[in-house]
Amino acid sequence: MPIESVYKEVYMDPFTDYGFKRLFGEEDSKEYLIDFLNSVFVGFIPHIHELNYHKNEHLGNKHIDRNAVFDLYCKSKDGSRFIIELQKTKQDYFKQRSLFYSTFAITEQAKKGRWDFNLSPVYCIGLLNFSLDDNHKKYLTKAKILDIDTHQTVIEELNFAFIEAPKFNKTLHANSSKQDKWLYVLTHLAQLSDMPEELSEKLFEDFFQKASVLKLSTRERARYNASITYYRDMHNIEQQRLREGEEIGVAKGKTEVARAMKLKGLDPAMIAELTGLNIADIAAL
Repeated sequence: MPIESVYKEVYMDPFTDYGFKRLFGEEDSKEYLIDFLNSVFVGFIPHIHELNYHKNEHLGNKHIDRNAVFDLYCKSKDGSRFIIELQKTKQDYFKQRSLFYSTFAITEQAKKGRWDFNLSPVYCIGLLNFSLDDNHKKYLTKAKILDIDTHQTVIEELNFAFIEAPKFNKTLHANSSKQDKWLYVLTHLAQLSDMPEELSEKLFEDFFQKASVLKLSTRERARYNASITYYRDMHNIEQQRLREGEEIGVAKGKTEVARAMKLKGLDPAMIAELTGLNIADIAAL
């Protein structure tokens, strides 16, 4: 089957690993990430003028630390750290996972010798394609460490934010805020066939050009198709398990997805990159 005919999207799905990193994690995408963060989290994070991508894999002292990989890890000019994690399928302990991940951006600031523990702020941001809590309608949650009685911030250096995409149901209009525009793009991009008139400004025009599936090279299209196949297969496995009343085994689920991708003729190296399985395990399937 020709690569071009696998999917019919006009624009990439930002909730796929490849789509998200292409749209927000490449050097020529930096202005989109900065504008997204400044617009969505205005008043919560310090205004960002410059941002640098850093290695998103942290090698700690313990074996368990070596498996901590974030989707994006950035630092602003003032030293603030931003961990940005995309989560496509439901995970019961995502908030705890965010807390665990935040510790790497804290401990990496330790200095040799005498040190006064002066830390730069850490912002752990989760972009979720599921609901953390079905009992409330908030699509944007921002959290700090507060005093229980006064509700005043006790520690400024540790901050969390979660966007629950399924709960965002606003439509665009002429007076939509920049925050609403970005959240609309994040949640609707893959379903759009044209850029809405309400987004008519250069930054969004350039962003939609970057997001165009038709502008991908053959190799880029293959990587995107593999990424979206993985996303959809994982979602289908999750839904099937839920219908059967079984809990999802993540490791088993990845193996089933890898087997399905292998049957579709995808390159083993690409399967390994998308699933986290090693080449030997994939070859044995």
